[in-house]
Order: sequence, then structure tokens, then C-alpha cells
Amino acid sequence: MEHQRKLTRNEKRAPRSKADAGTDAKQKNDTGRIILWMRHWPGLIAAAFGFLLYAQTINYEYTLDDDAVIENNYIVHQGISATGTLLKTSYLAGSNSGQDVLYRPLSLIMFAAEWQLQPDSPALSHFINVLLYALTGLLLFRLLSRLFNNNILFSFLTTMLFMAHPLHTEVIANIKSRDEILAFLFSIIAIGSLLDYLASNKSIKIIIAAGAFFLALLSKESAVTMLAVIPLLLFARCHLPLRKIGLYVIPFLIVSLLYFMIRNAVLQGFMHTGKISMLDNILAAAPDFSTRSATAIYVLGRYLLLLIFPVYLSYDYSYAAITLLDFADYRVWVSLLALLIISGYAAATISRKDTLAVAIIYFLITVSVASNLFVTIGTVMGERLLYAPSLAVCLLLAALPGRWLKGGDVATNSAIEQYPGDFLKKHSNILIMAAMLIALFSFKTISRSMVWKNNYSLALAGVQDVPNSSRAHYFLGGELTHVIAKDETDPLKRNAIYRQAIDELTKAVTIAPENAAVYTDIGLTYFAMNDTVNAIKYYDIALQHDRLDKRAMNNKGILLVKKDNKAAMALFAEAIRIDPHFADALKNLGNLYGFTGDLDNAMLYFNRSIPYQHDRKALAETYRFMAMISEHRGDKVKAEYYNSQARENTQP
Repeated sequence: MEHQRKLTRNEKRAPRSKADAGTDAKQKNDTGRIILWMRHWPGLIAAAFGFLLYAQTINYEYTLDDDAVIENNYIVHQGISATGTLLKTSYLAGSNSGQDVLYRPLSLIMFAAEWQLQPDSPALSHFINVLLYALTGLLLFRLLSRLFNNNILFSFLTTMLFMAHPLHTEVIANIKSRDEILAFLFSIIAIGSLLDYLASNKSIKIIIAAGAFFLALLSKESAVTMLAVIPLLLFARCHLPLRKIGLYVIPFLIVSLLYFMIRNAVLQGFMHTGKISMLDNILAAAPDFSTRSATAIYVLGRYLLLLIFPVYLSYDYSYAAITLLDFADYRVWVSLLALLIISGYAAATISRKDTLAVAIIYFLITVSVASNLFVTIGTVMGERLLYAPSLAVCLLLAALPGRWLKGGDVATNSAIEQYPGDFLKKHSNILIMAAMLIALFSFKTISRSMVWKNNYSLALAGVQDVPNSSRAHYFLGGELTHVIAKDETDPLKRNAIYRQAIDELTKAVTIAPENAAVYTDIGLTYFAMNDTVNAIKYYDIALQHDRLDKRAMNNKGILLVKKDNKAAMALFAEAIRIDPHFADALKNLGNLYGFTGDLDNAMLYFNRSIPYQHDRKALAETYRFMAMISEHRGDKVKAEYYNSQARENTQP
């Protein structure tokens, strides 16, 4: 039997060293995985939080401008095949809203695809809005982490505050505001891809960055402010010299130039030559530069207040919710002082790359296009316009607690905790403070989003939020007439609703007597009550205020059909001349020609109306009329075709 040799001390130690090495390697790998997890889980939490916060909106109806952009947009109704048309036309070309100077095809293309998948069903579009918002939370956290030295605490709190901010309810709950979501989302992607390029120097990354920025511009032209935001971030967060910053911005400048060249080419035939309405933007009625500037400064002050204290919100700020002010008004000076203080602080500290300074300058840049200080835009004030700028106040609110409790700029801390427990324990005070604020924001967001359930709930809230707004009363009156009364089966109750509608519409014209559209709706309400005398009276008043009021012409023409065919025909023809896509007038003129025996012109105008009709019930009626004419002519093939189209549009 062979005896085993006694192991030396080194030989005894060798296996143990290998085991230790394996253990160390495993611990190192585990730590790496934990750190990687710690870098990503907050973004996933923010995304899930944002989705759950707005999940209830998925079951909401179309509201406000969803009507013009989706519900009654005949180009969008053509589905994905309309992509080429949408790329070549203005934003509202597919509605009966008249000409416009907006070019935002990307959201319209998405709406067209969604309409093809689920026509006349807002649920899919609401779901996509919420999903895109959740994706924004994920990507925003990742971008902030990269910009602020992998500071998980600061990036997470900023993102959570952004996702919870109540000012975002209009953007997420109103499908039309997809343009805001996409513009901000693609801007985030563009900046993130630029950072990838700086880290890898791979050309594909800068191409992706420029492409994402182009998509942001196609979503909404306000994304152009990123041309100033990007140099700010490269200077303050990436610490690049000015010479290099200029080089990195060139691709984005080229893309911007391309976008505006396309925009100008598309809108050349769609330019609206009229002035901005005072009803939309009170600044259009400012008598001088001083008054205009004072009022714009006041509105900026209100923006600041809303960002910090989003308590009293409204879907509308049109005439006369905001009135013209001059520099004798203390509110103007309070707003100006606040703007000067934050601007002065930013100017004094930006050279130190101070986080608060970066946030302030970012706000001033992104809010500039909506400020009305440089160019008078189509609205005096809107909460949706604060979607991108709101990131600034979230940065401030996330940074300040760290300064108060720990001193210094919390955004400069680059330490990454290895375990979630360590993270929670180390930052418990800041997290508790932030959690309270996020909870307050969330409660307000949930309650405010309920207002956007449908047009009626929004209209009711509007007259409470801004009782001095003509449009708020007009909107409520219209909903009472067109929706609530029609759903009421009791004649007495229905008549009472019509009376309530007239009261609201009367309040609207009391505030803004020149608003012709309100008189038209008063006439329409009287018509629904079978009071043709008052109906014609108010249609005439509407036409006195606006000789181009196509709805008043069309509605008055309907009342004159049996009394004066020629007058009715002239009114329908004039309405069509004003808007060749006005489906109601086209169909009514077709009906009138059919009534008088001119079947050729009847078919002509019925055919012209079909592409622009959005109401399937009315469209089915048009096809039945066309089938009757075809049968009268002995054309059974066409008659059967039109009847089949009528049946198809009658089906749910």
C-alpha cells in the first residue's frame, strides 16, 4: 500500500486560494448585476407609475380638438393610405376648421393608422398616449442619470415629479396633444443618442440623434428650442469647450433647416392671411407694444405659479379669462420681479455649472416659443404648452431638498449604492419629502384627469374654472344642445336643457358680443326647439358679425328650402365657395337639386360630399338618396352598389 505524501503549507493553501478566488469573482459579478439593476429599476418604476396614473383615461372619449384632428378629419379617416397626403398638407387640412399655418404630420399619421385599426374608437389612441408617456418616464430617467453623473436619487426624483405633475393632464388625457408627447420624447432620444456619439464616436449615433430630432420637429415645431437646450447641456453637464459644442450642433441645425424648408413648401398654399383672433389670444387686441409686453410678462408669471402650485387648472384661458394689463398693474411687476430674480441667479451661477441655473435656463428656452414676447401665437395661455418646460421645476424641486439637508449640489453626487436597502436608508429624509410632494401631485393629477372624461364633464368644469371665459360658456352651451338634449327622451326635460343651453350661449355673447359662432349655435338651439323665427333671427345676427360664417349660411338655407328654393340654393353655394370641403352644405345642395328634379347636379354634389362626411348615419342616408336616383334612372347595378354602401355604414 502506497503511503500519501504529506502536503506542504503552500500546497494546502492552493485549493483554498482557488475557492476564494471563485467566491470573490462571484461576489464581484453579483455586485455588478446589482449596480446595473440599480441604474435601471428607477426608470422602470417611473414608467409603471406614469402608466398607472393615467390608466383611467384609456376609457375616455374624444375631447376638444380631437374633433378636428381625429374624429371629423376626413384625411385621417382614410387610414394609413393617407400618409402621403398628411405629409403634404397642413395640420387641419382634413377638417372643416379652415386653413391653418401648422405642419405636424407625425401625430396625424399615427392617428390615421389607429383609425384604420379601430375606427371611431378613442380607446386605442388614449392607450398609446399613456404608453408613450410611460416610455418618456423610462427614457427621461436614463438621460438624466447620464447627464448628472449617474446620480440615481436626483434622476429618480426628477422623473417621478415629472410623471406626477398635474399640468400634464391635458397633454395625456387629450389625444390631440400627442404632438407634445412625441416632440418631447424624440428630443430626449436625440440628446441621448448625441451622448452615445460623444462616448463612442460612432457616426451612426449622431445620425440617429439628428433623425430623432427631425421626428421631434415633425411632431411639433416647438421642438426647435432644443437647438439652444443641447448647447446648454453640452456646456453645463458634459463640460465641452464652446468650439466643440458648435460642431456637435451642426447636424441639428441642418435637420432644422430641412424641416422648415419642407414646412414652408407645404404651407405655401395653405397660409392663413387673417389675423389672430382676440377671442383666442387677447394680445392680438393690444393697443400698443407696452400693453402687449406687460400682459405677456403677467402670463409668464402665471406659468411660473402653475408650475410650482398646480392647483387651479383650466382647459381654457381665452377671452376674457385673461384681460389686457399695463405696467401700472402690480401683478405685472410681481411677475417681472420673479423672472428677473431667477434669470439673475442663472446668469450668476451658470459658469459654475450649477444645477438650478441649468434648470432655469432650460425653462426660459423652452417656454420662449409660447411666451408671446417675441411672436404672437394662436393662444394667450395653455397648460399643454408647459409640458416640456415643466421639467425645469421638477429639476429644481428634486435638487433643493438635497441642498437644504446635505448641503452642496445634490446633482453632483456620483455615488451608486449597491443595494436598494442602502439607497432607501441613506436618502430616507429626501425620499420622504419627495414622496409627500409626489403624492400631492398624484392626487391632483388623478382628480383633474377625471375632468377630461368627455366634452360635457370638461365643459362643466370649464365654466367653474374660468367663469369669465366666453369660450367656456359657448362650449357648455354647445354640448347641451348637440349631445345632452339629443340623448334626452322626455320632451319637457329636453326643452329645459335647450333653455339652459341658450342661457350659457347668451353668457358667452355677453362676454364677447362679436363671436359669430355663438349666435349660430343659439339659432341652431332655437331650430331644435322648432322656433324657426328666432332661429333665422340669430343666423342673421351671426352673418352680420361674420359674413363668412358657413354654418349660419347652411343652417339658414335649411330653413328656407320650402319657402325660397333660390335663396336656399344661393346660401348653400356660398357656404361651399367658402369651404369646398363643407360636407353638410354639399349634401344639402344635392338634396335641393334632387327635390327640384335636377338629378345630375344632385348626384354631383352627393358624390362631392362623400369624402368629407364623418357621420356614418348621415353618410348612409346620402348613399340611400343616390340609390333612389339610380333606381329612378333604371340603373340597377349602381342602385345596388349604393344600397350596399348604405347598409355598410348602418352597421355598428
